[in-house]
Amino acid sequence: MINVWESVDAATEARNFAAVWGLDGTVLLDETGEYAAQLGIHGVPTNVFVDANGVVRTMGATRPDELNTAVDALLRQS
Repeated sequence: MINVWESVDAATEARNFAAVWGLDGTVLLDETGEYAAQLGIHGVPTNVFVDANGVVRTMGATRPDELNTAVDALLRQS
C-alpha cells in the first residue's frame, strides 16, 4: 500500500486504514505525491498492483471482480 496526499500524520493515517481493512504488509508514504504523479494517478483511491520484481502490473482496479482478477494474476506469476 502506498498512502498519498495525507495532510496530517500520514504514517498514522496509513496504519489506521490498513488496520481497519485488515491489510497486512508494507505501507509506503508518498506525502508529496511525486510517485503518484509519475504513475499518472490523479485521484484516490487508486489501486496499483506491483509484482515481486517491482513492476507495476495493474492500475485502477476498484470493483471486487477487478481486484480479484488482479490478485489472481499476480499470484499466478509467483
